[in-house]
Amino acid sequence: MNANDVLIDLMADTQRRLHRFFNDFPRDLLYWQPQPGANSIAVTVWHMGRLTDVFLYKQIRGEPDENQCWFRNGWARRSGYDPRGIGRDGWGSLNGYTQEEVAAIPRMTQEFLLGYVDDVIQSATTYVINYDIEELMIPAAGWDGKYTRYQVITMAMMDQARHLGEIYAIKAMWERNPSKLG
Repeated sequence: MNANDVLIDLMADTQRRLHRFFNDFPRDLLYWQPQPGANSIAVTVWHMGRLTDVFLYKQIRGEPDENQCWFRNGWARRSGYDPRGIGRDGWGSLNGYTQEEVAAIPRMTQEFLLGYVDDVIQSATTYVINYDIEELMIPAAGWDGKYTRYQVITMAMMDQARHLGEIYAIKAMWERNPSKLG
């Protein structure tokens, strides 16, 4: 197993865990917030896809926003949501959003969210498959060359793992909350 295989395995594991999480998932939980101002599972899952999408196309490849899965594959059109120019550095990935900007993210179904994350992970996996480790060690287009392509992909995968933990924690809080149905 080489470094590319590890990245591919991490992406596949994230995808499997996310799908497993949504098996027998209570629909009332998708947009439940443990407290006012906290992110819901839906918003967190959308962020998981967006951040990896932005990292792959904008930060690694240096491509225009239109090449991101969100735009190129019609997710923005179907959701009616264009996040460009919002949040930190205008990435539209939830980082740096105000509470009002978070509230403006449209409600997306579980199937829609999983479809988007699957699309992004497939795109990132294809990217990693097509480059050997030497090419992945080239500085990424973003961050003024501070990080390599490999490091940026690794950052995205570590972020995915952290957010998986968050959605499991939100579900545990929901299950322990006697007022969740009221």
